[in-house]
Amino acid sequence: MRTTARLLFFFLLLFLVPNGAIALDRVAFIIGNEAYPDVPLDNAVRDARAVKAMVTEKLGFPEAGILLAEDADRLTIFEKFEEFKGLAKEADIVMVFYAGHGMESLDGKENFIIPVDAQIAKAAQSEAALRATGVNLMDLSTQLAAATTGAKIILMDCCRERPAGRGAIRAGGGLVTYADAEIPADTLMILAAAPNRVASDGEQHGPFTEALLEVLPGNGNNLMDAFFAVSDRVREVTGDQQVPWLKFDGSGQIFRQQKFLAVAGPSAIKPAPMAPAAPAAPMKTLADQLRGATKEAPFVNSLGLEFVPVPGKAGVFLCRTETRVRDFRAYAEATDYVQTGGAVVLKFTDGNPSWELDEAASWEKPGFEQSEDHPVVCVSWEEARAMAAWLSGEEPGLIYRLPTDAEWSAAVGSLGKYPWGNAWPPPVGAGNYFGKEGPRNWPGSGWPSAYGHDDGAEKTARIASYTENRFGFFDLGGNVSEWCEDEYKASMNDSDALDTNPALKNEKGADGTPFRVLRGGSWPLHAEFSLRSSCRDLVYPTDRYVSVGFRLVVAVGGGG
Repeated sequence: MRTTARLLFFFLLLFLVPNGAIALDRVAFIIGNEAYPDVPLDNAVRDARAVKAMVTEKLGFPEAGILLAEDADRLTIFEKFEEFKGLAKEADIVMVFYAGHGMESLDGKENFIIPVDAQIAKAAQSEAALRATGVNLMDLSTQLAAATTGAKIILMDCCRERPAGRGAIRAGGGLVTYADAEIPADTLMILAAAPNRVASDGEQHGPFTEALLEVLPGNGNNLMDAFFAVSDRVREVTGDQQVPWLKFDGSGQIFRQQKFLAVAGPSAIKPAPMAPAAPAAPMKTLADQLRGATKEAPFVNSLGLEFVPVPGKAGVFLCRTETRVRDFRAYAEATDYVQTGGAVVLKFTDGNPSWELDEAASWEKPGFEQSEDHPVVCVSWEEARAMAAWLSGEEPGLIYRLPTDAEWSAAVGSLGKYPWGNAWPPPVGAGNYFGKEGPRNWPGSGWPSAYGHDDGAEKTARIASYTENRFGFFDLGGNVSEWCEDEYKASMNDSDALDTNPALKNEKGADGTPFRVLRGGSWPLHAEFSLRSSCRDLVYPTDRYVSVGFRLVVAVGGGG
């Protein structure tokens, strides 16, 4: 059930260690758990010991910088982790390696390390049991990011049985994958296999380790190329049954640039001859970085937002995700902006839903729970543009703004009638619309919905919770409707949509104010025409709704 992802750490370290030198500022926390009472493993402790021997004998890790835990219970893991955070404080390279059982949460959004004293059968059935006996991987990663500024490498050499309630498939595979925005700063995370893929344990080494041993020696490619070479080999020898997975935060440009540098054991190291210092390469400006952005290597701005090219729109880069609560908070705090005037929320009068102004509603308090990584809502067109202007001032050479209607259309693409294709109703994973979960807390019954399944989010969902499109963008359909720069024109909509909803024929308000364009549907919508890629909604530029947010465009500005 488990593969050996451990040696991938070694090749990460090879590029981090300079030729002819060994650094002493590196630490590792290594865990091998196999003595589970009901579901024991064979190789986890052996793997952990091999990792410890490798990093101390060949990669220059001092013995004092290694914490090894074998068959650790939950308390031991936490105690040693607290000790490890102290060791990691001043380190340049910080590694956590775990071999053993793992499990995803019932909602499919979190991963847990399983201590040997965990009640695995109960944890697979109960979220409370899983949280009480497991160790949350993202919590550990976040704590480690707060404890050290060093390069953090998290290796999870484990798989899990799919918990009850997570579907009919019950096969070993990699843990749930995290969205880019969830990976803590300066952290590279590697899971041995992707979700729903079997991860082999092997007799001594699984196929992943064999691929590492075969591909990596003498490999001069950068980290990403080498990893993909290993991944291709694993897929080849397992018939696509095992597919490794890698994620890193937006500051991980170094992982795409560095090449391998061979390192011998401490006794064999000889100082390298001094050579004249090469002229320093000119530092790339933000504009240079933006020009080089691709879908595979996005431009990451000061807020950690990722931008990739809009197809067919030269020089235009659209954010892969909707603007988060944390992003708007950064703007509000930097400018001392205080929102007043309330927002339009969904209420019930005599059992009937209606949109009404709530003076107490705001982007900070929309009336339902939002994390920092949910899309910000209750933000007007004017406020979205103000944030874009502020961000332009923060990043010299770049101009931020809202996307035009044409740019938004190019990003959503033309694969079909809807963002996900031509199928109706929307398939599972298509996005966050009004599904089975929507009317759960509504009075009465028989409320119409877009589909008969539960999409996991009654209101908004965390950004990037659903499948990205072919251009690398998330949530261009569903979650929140998104502001565009353009004034609304009725001709933008399909004629049958105008007939179905006559309100779409209006272009200005009663006071003559032009409406602005909204694109992409949102969590309370279910009507077929409102989920089309071509659908445009209309709102006053000063209005705020709990279902409306925005994403930004960035381009090179004057002098950039």
